[in-house]
Amino acid sequence: MYKGLLICLVSLCTHLCVVAQDSSAGAPPEETATTVPDSAIYLTDLVAAIKESSKVILNWRMVNNNTAEFVAVERSCNGRDFETISVIKQTSSNIWYEWIDDAPAKGRNVYRVRFAGKQGAIQYSKTIPAIIAGDITFRFYPNPVDNILIIRSEYLLDVQVVDQNGKVRLSHSKLQGLQTLNVASLEKGMYILRISNLTTGITSQERLLKN
Repeated sequence: MYKGLLICLVSLCTHLCVVAQDSSAGAPPEETATTVPDSAIYLTDLVAAIKESSKVILNWRMVNNNTAEFVAVERSCNGRDFETISVIKQTSSNIWYEWIDDAPAKGRNVYRVRFAGKQGAIQYSKTIPAIIAGDITFRFYPNPVDNILIIRSEYLLDVQVVDQNGKVRLSHSKLQGLQTLNVASLEKGMYILRISNLTTGITSQERLLKN
């Protein structure tokens, strides 16, 4: 009799312990919903290709461009400080877009596309690098040029614009920083931009097209 009572008590205690453990565990937590950012919804793929070592062709794909009427192409030399170099109108009928940088900087260029995502939030594509061979101590743009040529350099430069007959048409000395050259007097055609770095002693020649 006592043995049977003992077995019942042990079974009862075991049942109570199992119930207590289930109660302390509680219900399993609900799954947390993940918010998908606009950049994932309106993802932009950016591809860069170098053509003839003087032009960079950018191609990108808009997965959903219903909210991006315009996009801006941005470029940087260090991957941190970007400048807008073109603004392009988008059409809802297109998916793939292309833009050509006719005057990339010598050395490393980093590109990205900026556009307005959902509710006007600014979104960016991934960045893509393109390496252009040549002297990286100065930059000049636009090329082709209409009236004003911009030259940027941290070094002192002597600058000459030479026509196809070898005649110096424009000449400027000791330019440094951000400088603008008025080339409106030049006739339409091809010229040589001759730049002498007064610090390194290196003289570079680049083709310049006047519209």
